Amino acid sequence: MNNSRDVVLSCQALTKAYDEGPEKLTVLSGIEVEIFRGERVAIVGSSGSGKTTLLNMLAGLDKASSGSVAICSHDMATMSDNERGELRNRYLGFVYQFHHLLPEFTALENTAMPLLIRKGTSVAEANKRAEELLIRVGLEQRLHHKPAELSGGERQRVAIARALVTQPALVLMDEPTGNLDIHTAERIHQLMLELAEQVDTAFVVVTHDPDLAGKMSRVLRLVDGQLLED
Repeated sequence: MNNSRDVVLSCQALTKAYDEGPEKLTVLSGIEVEIFRGERVAIVGSSGSGKTTLLNMLAGLDKASSGSVAICSHDMATMSDNERGELRNRYLGFVYQFHHLLPEFTALENTAMPLLIRKGTSVAEANKRAEELLIRVGLEQRLHHKPAELSGGERQRVAIARALVTQPALVLMDEPTGNLDIHTAERIHQLMLELAEQVDTAFVVVTHDPDLAGKMSRVLRLVDGQLLED
């Protein structure tokens, strides 16, 4: 295991506000956080507190009103949309609340997709790594099934495998175990732990599940637009 304490995500004075008529609704107010290699961090908070908004901004999917987010020392505010896309493919994995799988492709093809759009990886290698991860999340019998042929929990597991297939520096997860039974959720947690230890992948997990949050290295709570150590 790499014991370096390299920062994989740095968030400085991050704010997000929306115009609501003559007033502004401030969702995030001066968020400051650093995430290190191999860390597993839970973000908790009440419904509507802005957890998903924060996750989207950390991934460069939504623009901040002010402040900055850097992934592996790359400031996303200075990048074009294409450059942010390339950065995400190189360094990030993302698990959404809704799986966003491509309906015309199989579980194997969906999982391999991030590798297939990256230069320098063969189809055979991408499929091999995708198959290994799908087996690890318990889908060895569903490799060639399309999303419509999978249950909600199975689709979520494909989405998790897809986020992990590139062995990214950082994985952002939005309620990753919400559709999973206890046994499968525990399998996903063990996979996260192994990758954190073996590959130095960091995880930031938005969750309402106190059991999952309690297994993380650190818990941060989003309260009144501020991110606080829990």
